[in-house]
Order: sequence, then structure tokens, then C-alpha cells
Amino acid sequence: MPPELAARARAAAHAYRLGMNGQASAELTALLDGLLAACTRSPCTSALLGPTLAELAAAQERGDWLALADTLEHELAPALTA
Repeated sequence: MPPELAARARAAAHAYRLGMNGQASAELTALLDGLLAACTRSPCTSALLGPTLAELAAAQERGDWLALADTLEHELAPALTA
């Protein structure tokens, strides 16, 4: 995965923690767009990313921005750099 995707995940997490939901949502959108593009170019491991993306979606639906930030920073970013 491109290294900028992990950086976007961390940037979104930081913005969510600061209550800057607009900026965080923009970073998350850019992250997901980049992830989609990267997975289109080369196969992604859905077993690795699928559950993490499901956690992100669930946290977003609940409006649990801290859980969303934690998942971005502690689960998705490391998975993208592995």
C-alpha cells in the first residue's frame, strides 16, 4: 500500500480526536478513495482490511468518533504499512 494512506489514517484520527469532524471526514474520504484505487491496481487482502473497515463503518454509524480514531490509528494505519 502507498505510505500516504497510513499518513491519511493517522491525520483523520488526529482530527477526530480534536473534534474537527469536517477535516477528519475529508481525510477519511481521501483515505478511502486512495484505498479503493490501490486495491483496484493490486489485490488487497480482504481478510485483513474487511473487519477493520467494518469496525470503521460501525463506529461512524454510532457517532463514536474516538472509537473511529482508535481504529484508524491502531488498526488500519499499521495494516497499511505492513
